[in-house]
Amino acid sequence: MRTRLLSLLFLCTSFFISAQETEESIDLTKQELKLNLGMAVAGIPEVSYEYFLEDNSSIGLSIGVGLDEPEDLSLRFIATPYYRLFFGKKKNAGFFIEANAAIASYHDYYNEYTYNYDDDGYYYEEQTNIYDEKTTNFGLGAAVGFKLLTRNNYIGEIYAGAGRLFGDSNDFEVYPRLGVSIGKRF
Repeated sequence: MRTRLLSLLFLCTSFFISAQETEESIDLTKQELKLNLGMAVAGIPEVSYEYFLEDNSSIGLSIGVGLDEPEDLSLRFIATPYYRLFFGKKKNAGFFIEANAAIASYHDYYNEYTYNYDDDGYYYEEQTNIYDEKTTNFGLGAAVGFKLLTRNNYIGEIYAGAGRLFGDSNDFEVYPRLGVSIGKRF
Protein backbone atom coordinates (compact mmCIF):
# COMPACT_ATOMS: atom_id res chain seq x y z
CA MET A 1 0.00 0.00 0.00
CA ARG A 2 2.79 2.42 0.92
CA THR A 3 4.66 1.61 -2.28
CA ARG A 4 1.61 2.40 -4.40
CA LEU A 5 1.00 5.71 -2.61
CA LEU A 6 4.64 6.78 -2.90
CA SER A 7 4.64 5.79 -6.58
CA LEU A 8 1.49 7.85 -7.11
CA LEU A 9 3.08 10.83 -5.35
CA PHE A 10 6.23 10.55 -7.48
CA LEU A 11 4.19 10.15 -10.68
CA CYS A 12 2.04 13.23 -9.94
CA THR A 13 5.09 15.34 -9.15
CA SER A 14 6.89 14.18 -12.31
CA PHE A 15 3.79 14.84 -14.37
CA PHE A 16 3.47 18.45 -13.14
CA ILE A 17 7.15 19.20 -13.74
CA SER A 18 7.32 17.64 -17.21
CA ALA A 19 4.05 19.28 -18.25
CA GLN A 20 5.40 22.68 -17.28
CA GLU A 21 8.73 22.14 -19.03
CA THR A 22 7.09 21.23 -22.35
CA GLU A 23 5.01 24.41 -22.49
CA GLU A 24 6.88 27.08 -24.45
CA SER A 25 4.84 29.99 -23.09
CA ILE A 26 5.53 29.16 -19.43
CA ASP A 27 8.04 31.36 -17.62
CA LEU A 28 10.14 28.88 -15.63
CA THR A 29 10.71 31.34 -12.77
CA LYS A 30 7.01 31.09 -11.98
CA GLN A 31 6.93 27.72 -10.21
CA GLU A 32 8.21 26.10 -7.02
CA LEU A 33 8.74 22.59 -5.73
CA LYS A 34 8.82 22.21 -1.92
CA LEU A 35 9.16 19.62 0.83
CA ASN A 36 7.25 20.17 4.07
CA LEU A 37 9.67 19.20 6.83
CA GLY A 38 7.13 19.82 9.60
CA MET A 39 4.68 17.23 8.30
CA ALA A 40 7.54 14.80 7.50
CA VAL A 41 8.57 14.84 11.17
CA ALA A 42 4.92 14.11 12.08
CA GLY A 43 4.98 10.99 9.85
CA ILE A 44 3.19 12.47 6.83
CA PRO A 45 5.78 13.60 4.24
CA GLU A 46 4.25 16.28 2.03
CA VAL A 47 5.43 17.56 -1.35
CA SER A 48 4.04 20.78 -2.84
CA TYR A 49 4.01 22.31 -6.30
CA GLU A 50 3.16 26.00 -6.65
CA TYR A 51 2.57 28.05 -9.81
CA PHE A 52 2.49 31.86 -9.77
CA LEU A 53 -0.45 33.50 -11.52
CA GLU A 54 0.67 37.09 -10.94
CA ASP A 55 3.25 38.92 -8.81
CA ASN A 56 1.08 38.57 -5.72
CA SER A 57 -0.96 35.37 -6.19
CA SER A 58 -0.40 31.68 -6.79
CA ILE A 59 -2.10 28.30 -6.94
CA GLY A 60 -0.65 25.03 -5.77
CA LEU A 61 -1.15 21.43 -4.79
CA SER A 62 0.21 19.63 -1.71
CA ILE A 63 0.15 15.85 -1.43
CA GLY A 64 0.93 14.07 1.84
CA VAL A 65 1.04 10.35 2.59
CA GLY A 66 1.04 8.75 6.05
CA LEU A 67 3.96 6.32 6.36
CA ASP A 68 3.41 5.08 9.92
CA GLU A 69 1.21 2.09 10.64
CA PRO A 70 -2.53 2.89 10.50
CA GLU A 71 -2.85 1.95 14.19
CA ASP A 72 -0.36 4.72 15.07
CA LEU A 73 -1.41 7.44 12.60
CA SER A 74 -5.01 7.72 11.39
CA LEU A 75 -4.39 10.21 8.54
CA ARG A 76 -3.34 8.11 5.53
CA PHE A 77 -3.52 10.52 2.57
CA ILE A 78 -4.26 14.20 2.05
CA ALA A 79 -4.35 16.19 -1.20
CA THR A 80 -4.68 19.94 -0.70
CA PRO A 81 -5.15 22.36 -3.62
CA TYR A 82 -4.71 25.97 -2.53
CA TYR A 83 -4.76 29.62 -3.59
CA ARG A 84 -2.41 32.17 -1.98
CA LEU A 85 -2.45 35.95 -1.92
CA PHE A 86 0.89 37.62 -1.01
CA PHE A 87 1.44 40.97 0.67
CA GLY A 88 5.26 41.26 0.49
CA LYS A 89 7.50 43.61 -1.49
CA LYS A 90 9.18 40.78 -3.41
CA LYS A 91 7.28 38.88 -6.08
CA ASN A 92 5.28 36.07 -4.45
CA ALA A 93 7.09 36.31 -1.14
CA GLY A 94 6.43 37.70 2.32
CA PHE A 95 3.22 37.41 4.32
CA PHE A 96 0.40 35.46 2.67
CA ILE A 97 -3.12 34.23 3.30
CA GLU A 98 -4.33 30.96 1.85
CA ALA A 99 -7.68 29.42 0.96
CA ASN A 100 -7.56 25.66 0.52
CA ALA A 101 -9.60 22.53 0.00
CA ALA A 102 -8.68 18.98 0.92
CA ILE A 103 -9.43 15.39 0.18
CA ALA A 104 -8.39 13.42 3.26
CA SER A 105 -8.42 9.68 3.86
CA TYR A 106 -8.46 8.32 7.41
CA HIS A 107 -8.34 4.84 8.92
CA ASP A 108 -9.95 4.54 12.35
CA TYR A 109 -9.28 1.55 14.57
CA TYR A 110 -11.50 0.56 17.47
CA ASN A 111 -10.92 -2.11 20.10
CA GLU A 112 -13.89 -3.88 21.63
CA TYR A 113 -13.80 -4.34 25.39
CA THR A 114 -15.85 -6.84 27.35
CA TYR A 115 -16.58 -6.03 31.00
CA ASN A 116 -17.22 -8.94 33.34
CA TYR A 117 -18.35 -8.99 36.95
CA ASP A 118 -17.78 -11.87 39.33
CA ASP A 119 -18.16 -12.50 43.06
CA ASP A 120 -14.65 -11.30 43.90
CA GLY A 121 -14.89 -7.90 42.22
CA TYR A 122 -14.82 -6.06 38.96
CA TYR A 123 -12.43 -6.70 36.10
CA TYR A 124 -12.34 -6.30 32.33
CA GLU A 125 -10.68 -8.17 29.55
CA GLU A 126 -9.87 -6.82 26.12
CA GLN A 127 -11.19 -8.59 23.06
CA THR A 128 -8.99 -8.99 20.02
CA ASN A 129 -11.69 -7.67 17.71
CA ILE A 130 -10.45 -4.56 15.93
CA TYR A 131 -12.84 -2.63 13.72
CA ASP A 132 -11.23 -0.79 10.84
CA GLU A 133 -13.27 2.10 9.48
CA LYS A 134 -11.95 3.85 6.38
CA THR A 135 -13.31 7.28 5.48
CA THR A 136 -12.51 9.78 2.77
CA ASN A 137 -13.90 13.28 3.13
CA PHE A 138 -13.76 16.67 1.42
CA GLY A 139 -13.01 19.85 3.33
CA LEU A 140 -12.42 23.60 3.09
CA GLY A 141 -9.99 25.67 5.13
CA ALA A 142 -7.63 28.61 5.46
CA ALA A 143 -4.07 29.33 6.57
CA VAL A 144 -1.66 32.22 7.06
CA GLY A 145 2.08 32.17 6.62
CA PHE A 146 5.32 33.80 5.58
CA LYS A 147 7.63 32.94 2.65
CA LEU A 148 11.30 33.90 2.46
CA LEU A 149 13.11 34.05 -0.89
CA THR A 150 16.91 34.10 -1.40
CA ARG A 151 18.77 35.60 -4.36
CA ASN A 152 19.45 32.07 -5.63
CA ASN A 153 15.69 31.34 -5.71
CA TYR A 154 15.70 29.01 -2.71
CA ILE A 155 12.67 29.42 -0.51
CA GLY A 156 11.66 28.77 3.05
CA GLU A 157 8.16 29.14 4.38
CA ILE A 158 6.19 28.63 7.53
CA TYR A 159 2.41 28.49 7.71
CA ALA A 160 -0.42 27.37 9.98
CA GLY A 161 -4.12 26.82 9.54
CA ALA A 162 -6.87 24.24 9.55
CA GLY A 163 -9.92 23.19 7.64
CA ARG A 164 -13.32 21.65 8.25
CA LEU A 165 -14.08 18.21 6.83
CA PHE A 166 -17.56 17.43 5.54
CA GLY A 167 -18.81 13.86 5.46
CA ASP A 168 -19.96 10.87 7.46
CA SER A 169 -17.09 10.51 9.94
CA ASN A 170 -17.73 11.91 13.40
CA ASP A 171 -14.19 11.25 14.65
CA PHE A 172 -12.32 13.61 12.32
CA GLU A 173 -13.92 16.96 11.69
CA VAL A 174 -10.80 19.02 10.97
CA TYR A 175 -7.61 18.61 8.96
CA PRO A 176 -4.28 20.28 9.74
CA ARG A 177 -2.61 22.79 7.44
CA LEU A 178 0.81 23.20 9.05
CA GLY A 179 4.20 23.53 7.51
CA VAL A 180 7.85 24.39 7.69
CA SER A 181 8.87 23.99 4.05
CA ILE A 182 12.02 24.35 2.02
CA GLY A 183 12.25 24.35 -1.74
CA LYS A 184 13.43 25.89 -4.97
CA ARG A 185 11.82 28.36 -7.36
CA PHE A 186 12.30 27.43 -11.02
